[in-house]
Formats: sequence, structure tokens, C-alpha cells
Amino acid sequence: MSDIRNIQHGKKRAVITGIGPVAPNGIGKENFWNAIKNGISGIKKITHFNPDKYPFKFAGEISDLDPKQYLEHKFIKRTDRATQLSAVATLLALKDSNLNISRPGTENVDLILGSALGGAEKYSANLLQFLATSKRRMSPFAAVNSFSDACSGQLATLLNVKGCVITVNMACASGTQAIVEAYRRVLLDGTKVVIAVGTDAPILEEVVFAFSTATALSQKGNRSPAPFDKNRDGILLGEGAGALIVEELEHALSRKAPIYGEIIGYGNTTDASSIALGDESGGGKVEAIRKALESAGIQPDQVDYINAHGPGTRKGDAIEAHAILDVFGNRARTLPVSSTKSMIGHTQGACGALETIASLLALKEGIIPPTINYETHDEECNINCVPNHAIEKEVHIALKQSFGFGGKNAVLVLKKFDSWNETAFQSKKDKL
Repeated sequence: MSDIRNIQHGKKRAVITGIGPVAPNGIGKENFWNAIKNGISGIKKITHFNPDKYPFKFAGEISDLDPKQYLEHKFIKRTDRATQLSAVATLLALKDSNLNISRPGTENVDLILGSALGGAEKYSANLLQFLATSKRRMSPFAAVNSFSDACSGQLATLLNVKGCVITVNMACASGTQAIVEAYRRVLLDGTKVVIAVGTDAPILEEVVFAFSTATALSQKGNRSPAPFDKNRDGILLGEGAGALIVEELEHALSRKAPIYGEIIGYGNTTDASSIALGDESGGGKVEAIRKALESAGIQPDQVDYINAHGPGTRKGDAIEAHAILDVFGNRARTLPVSSTKSMIGHTQGACGALETIASLLALKEGIIPPTINYETHDEECNINCVPNHAIEKEVHIALKQSFGFGGKNAVLVLKKFDSWNETAFQSKKDKL
């Protein structure tokens, strides 16, 4: 009843009406969800470059995507892989939402894109071309394609988006924060439709080498990452993109759009402690979770599932587990908490978007995805991480947690959508 009163009182609400995952273990909603709920990993030996001379050999590569099936040759030639992944994900999400943003009457569309690396691939290629010969050649598109906001600009041009276009760069929390900003634009700015995207393509030789030099990469091959496991030893990088259509509720109901769930709150904090892990006490993460719950107007005991950041690092996972225990108390030992990264790797700016998609499908389908590669319990991570096999459980409220470098914390609260009650109320309202 409180949800219906919100509409009666004119309070704007934001729902997700389309999803487009492009991930190492599946492209498109059906393939992605089938892999996620069945614990199918997309980690494989690196082919983007020859890794034989390095200690790292594996990553979450997308090996079955042909951009030409979705995009024109000219667009592909001028853009880098992260942009192409974001474009494919967005086209899938728009189709899933049955939304044609090019027709008259759909001008009020915004685009918020989260990315940690932006145009890194094009920057790297242009730099190598520049250094290769004494003539110092470089593409005329080198500058614009190397900016951190190159992806959002190219995507807006492709889609002819005339509304506000913003790039969010919050490291590993970029994808989740893009959805937060989409939610805020619907509630505060009167925007009817916002395309929220997270994307990155970090499987570049120099990028993977940099993570290896920082001793952040797992050495366990395709049996990794292993979030919350006692013998976890680091992340594996992955590439991907996730797009979500965030829409004002009454607008969505008026066009009979499919609805996956509702965004009801969020929390943001910054640890301001370290450029890498952030505050090891977990205080900033605890505060972000509590702010999210307060924003949503719910209590900790109303949360049914947490999709964790869960990268698979020794300290990162322990800090997150302690934060969950701090907020949820003894209930945290039974509350399902799983890490999608165990199956797709750390996709940087894309992970929050892809993991939000997994969370929405958990809400809709009543299936909580597992954390795979889990073998040994760790007292430092004394939570229920749904080891290796999905569980069937009705989920009404889910949290999506993302924690980025520099202690940037973003937590999103998602709610199951009661389509029968909302549709019945809308029909009654239309007759008045």
C-alpha cells in the first residue's frame, strides 16, 4: 500500500525496464543469466595479447562477440573496445525495454556512463603508433578517442541522445554510481528515461602488467577469482559492459514496459584513507550501507540478498565481510551474499552495472547466484557467500555494493516490483 500511496502523492519513482549484459560468460539477458545462476565461469586464457612470458595467463575475455552484427563498420573503426561493448549492451537494453528513443516524443532521454579506464585502448594504440616510426604518425581521432569520456560521447552520437550526457569515473564503483546518478535524475530532474551504462576493456598488456606489478592478480588460473575463500589470492581482470534503462514509473506503466525492479535508495561515502584499499577499518563502507538503508527507508532485517563487491583480494574481501557483519550483526552469517566477479572477473567500470543486472534477475526469478571457486571457509569472512551453487529464495530487497580505489563507496538498494498491484492501480487511475 505504501508504494501505491507514493504514486497518489505524486512522488516520482524509478524502475528498470531494460537490461543489456555483455559479459565474459554470456552476451544478452538469457545467456548471461543462465551462466550466472549455474555458476559458469567466463575466465579463460588471454588471447588479446600473448601472455606466455608473464606469470599471468587468464582473464575474463569476451570471445564470442562480433561487433559487426550490431554496429556499422565506420563506428567500429573509430572507436575502442570499451565503447563498442557499451554500444552493444545499450542496443540490447533498448530492445529488451521495447524502447525506440529515436521516435518523436522521446527527446527527454539522458545518458550516464561509468568507466574506470575510458579510452585507454585507443590511447595505447595511438601511443604505440606514435613511437613506432620517426615520422610520428597518429590518427586524427587520437585526441578525442583517448579522453576518459570518449565512450559516452561516441555512444551519445550513435544513439542521437539529446539530453544530458555524463561520464562517471569512480574506479571500480563507476558502473554502480552511473545507476545512482540515473536514479537521481529521474527523481530530482524530471527525466523520463535515463540510459545507465558501465563499461571497460582492461585486458591490455600494459594494464594487466600494471595490476600484476601491484601484486593484485591471482596466480590460481581459471580456478580464480575465489572471493571470501580462505586461500583467495587476488583478482583476475575481465572486460564487459552492462546497460540498464532507468525509467520514471508512470512513464513505464503508460507504455506497458517490462519492469525488472525498482531503485529505492543509495548510499555514497569516501574513505579518504588510501589510494588503493581505503580505510581498513571498513568504516566508510559501513556508513555507505547504512546511508543506503536510510535512503530507502528500510531496516537491515528487510534485506534478503547482497550482491557483494567481492573482488577476491585478501584484505578487500575481509573488510567487506566485516562491514556486512557490522551492519547486519549475527544475521549476516545466514543472509545470502554472493560475488558475481567469481564468474566474470573484475570488469572495472562495468562490474557494478553487470552485477546490478544479476541482482535484478535474482529479484525477478527468485534465484540467488553463487560465489564459485569457494573451497575453504575463512573466519575473516564469516558470512554466507552462497558457495558454488545457486539457491532458490524469494528476494524482495537486494543491495548492490561497489567499492572503488581510493575508498569510493557506492551502495544501491533494489526492490522487487509488484506488477499486478501497480498495473491494477494504474488502470483505476486512468479511468478517473
